[in-house]
Amino acid sequence: MLTPTQEDILKELYNVFVGEAANLLSEILQKRIFLSVPEIKLLSLHELKSSEKENLIPVLNGTVLSTSLKFGNVFSGRADFIFPAEQIKYVTALCLGEEYIVEDTEFSFNDEDFDIVKEIGNIILNSIMGGMGSLMEMKLEYDVPQVILHNAGEFCKALVSSEESNLLLLYVSFGVDNSKVLGLILIKFSLESVEFLIQKVNEISRDLNE
Repeated sequence: MLTPTQEDILKELYNVFVGEAANLLSEILQKRIFLSVPEIKLLSLHELKSSEKENLIPVLNGTVLSTSLKFGNVFSGRADFIFPAEQIKYVTALCLGEEYIVEDTEFSFNDEDFDIVKEIGNIILNSIMGGMGSLMEMKLEYDVPQVILHNAGEFCKALVSSEESNLLLLYVSFGVDNSKVLGLILIKFSLESVEFLIQKVNEISRDLNE
């Protein structure tokens, strides 16, 4: 759905947005935090076949922890920041500067795990909301982010059955000092909202070519 130029512009924009989040996280955690978006895709869920939907994002077929919020009125949708469940304990250990120990109860999380993931998700999603609001030249209204643990396959089923017809998929590299884990940001848009987004991207493209 995106031309190479549109994809490059969007990737650059979202790298700026998450870069601001990385700076804030670095201050809070007193560690060097790196965030980048190496890959971005815009997909139409309505155009995908059932078999394609099931394998759209393989990691979503497993257990995942998401920080989610709904945003906007005129420009509206839902944003989710996602870590695979098997990486949550590792992320917690990295942020706290503790040694990571593999546990038998891999998906047994405590309040500290949820609090850290929620804080990371809140800051990243808030930075993205602020960045998109500036891009759209409007103040985006959004609700309080919610942290939810989804059992295997639950998130993917909810994703493909949602009302929003378009999905912006951002692969996120989350680095603490010299260690990295991969997360996902999924932003679901209505058709009108994604057309508005592409319009703004095209305006940037024209300005760059003048």
